[in-house]
Amino acid sequence: MKNIVSFNQAVQLSVIIFSLLSLFHLTIIIGFMFFDFNPIKLLWGGRMKTVDELLKFEIISLVVSVFCLIVVLVRSQSLISIFIDFSRVTLWLLFFLFILNTVGNLIAESIFEKFFALITVILSILCLRMALEPTK
Repeated sequence: MKNIVSFNQAVQLSVIIFSLLSLFHLTIIIGFMFFDFNPIKLLWGGRMKTVDELLKFEIISLVVSVFCLIVVLVRSQSLISIFIDFSRVTLWLLFFLFILNTVGNLIAESIFEKFFALITVILSILCLRMALEPTK
């Protein structure tokens, strides 16, 4: 694993992906709130029934994406290093979560959602790589 992607590359790619995901969820929320944009059929596997449900799930997704970004920054020692052990454990949990999420994306009804399986499998590999790095 260490020969495939370095720790620093995993951190950089994860920061980029989590930042883009945060921006994506923020865009959906802003689009819903200010422009009456509600892509219920495209997101969350097409399983949302109401726009309010979609908004709640998008807010949760935004919070989770920002949390993941913070965990990566802590693990890379760019932020508070006293939580580095917590960040390592969290990255293991995120690795398993993204594996499950990949399966969920693959069985989704929309093609758009199935595309995110590629992103979640990449994130699972990056989280695994960061979790495997010994703490300094």
